[in-house]
Amino acid sequence: MLRGSSLNKVLLLYTMTSGLGDYIVMGDLMHKVETLVPGAKCLMAHRGNPHVNLWPYDNPSERFFDVYKPRQLLRLVARLKKARKEGYTVFGLQMAPGSVQGFFFHSCLKRTKALDFIVDFNLINADIIIPPKGNYILDLHLNQAKDLLKVDFPQELYRLNLPIEGLGLPNTSEERIGTFKIGVHPWSRRGHLSSFVWPFERWLELIRFLVLERSGEIVIFGRDEKFREFENYVRVRLNRSLGRINFIECNSVGELVGVVRDLDLIVSVNTAVVHIGYALDKRMVILCGPSLDIWTPKDGEVRVVYDKKADFWGSDKWVDDVRFRRVDRIEVRDVIDAVIELT
Repeated sequence: MLRGSSLNKVLLLYTMTSGLGDYIVMGDLMHKVETLVPGAKCLMAHRGNPHVNLWPYDNPSERFFDVYKPRQLLRLVARLKKARKEGYTVFGLQMAPGSVQGFFFHSCLKRTKALDFIVDFNLINADIIIPPKGNYILDLHLNQAKDLLKVDFPQELYRLNLPIEGLGLPNTSEERIGTFKIGVHPWSRRGHLSSFVWPFERWLELIRFLVLERSGEIVIFGRDEKFREFENYVRVRLNRSLGRINFIECNSVGELVGVVRDLDLIVSVNTAVVHIGYALDKRMVILCGPSLDIWTPKDGEVRVVYDKKADFWGSDKWVDDVRFRRVDRIEVRDVIDAVIELT
């Protein structure tokens, strides 16, 4: 509950980009803020995110507004102005870490009297600046809302949930019965950039290790245009070992979540699958390149493997600069060592 705040009705307008992971984290955040804070409303401005229709709680068209579409943008402005007339204090917040573009967007909304305050983690010109607290994207935003609204969030809310219809969390107190399954997910939505891609030959070396040194089933899965190309690549080179390898091409988010739910360990590049795995309490080895660390889940059952040859930490701004972290330079041995730790 709110502690000594004069804010009785608040509307939080967040921004996000187009990825599935963006939707999962920010959608869960919106739902949790509204669940805990009486009188709070959350809306989302996004850049062509195709996953917003997964929103299960009410009409997504009343929650999510594509700023690339003029009609939706105008409808958002009208919605914000109406809320202010109804006595709401309207805050504009960016998905961490924030950007100049997002700040400009909120500045335009403020000039048109569609919001009251711009809130940010790190832009000095924002009306309200809240230093980042936490190591994971959801934690940062919950702590931001906690400080802004003077609200106490129970610790269990810091666990990511999937804002997707009919996909609740499994009972993590019960061990899954059956063959141990290791999932391999090589795909990133930014696969057109070499710094986000682990080469086929390195994935093959990892899979060969799993076949020879680990028992159970190996599941190669995902939604990617190169899925069949990679499947053929593996089949040709591991022909005698294919009995333990299962290839599952996922055609929807629901199928993707269903596969992840059935795995015991996931090896993946840092993409939406790791957020799904985190929500489903899976052991994971994550190959992390240019992505910022706040987009990587961290707990006792997660191992993050980095590029040791980089001079600087990850930066989405410098994805083509070899001085920054890259996925394509991660050593196979480092990934194997992380798998051994978790199996």
